[in-house]
Amino acid sequence: QSFHAEHQREYNFRRDSAPVSFFRLNLKAVGVVPKAEFAVHAPTGVSPAPVGHRRVWFEGSGLDTPVYRRADLPCGFSFQGPAIIEQLDATTVVPPGASAEVDKYLNIIIRVKE
Repeated sequence: QSFHAEHQREYNFRRDSAPVSFFRLNLKAVGVVPKAEFAVHAPTGVSPAPVGHRRVWFEGSGLDTPVYRRADLPCGFSFQGPAIIEQLDATTVVPPGASAEVDKYLNIIIRVKE
């Protein structure tokens, strides 16, 4: 009965004999969750070798470019572009003149010169 009364108020008609069913239900919830903790990695001092090289075109010039496997890049590893970093779901391009470094969370920080 509450549903039919609200339907009357909202849409200006009601059908008390009609069954009530839901086809869309929106819910908004607010709660406290623990702060996410990310693994912190220490620099290894390891400089992985590229898994290969390929010619990549940057602004009209084909450059011999090292290709790295993302999973091989340890914390603290830094290098200059050009470079290609491959992983299953993404390819990252480090352009010529840019630098890249893997931080303690294994993010790749790329700095591009202006």
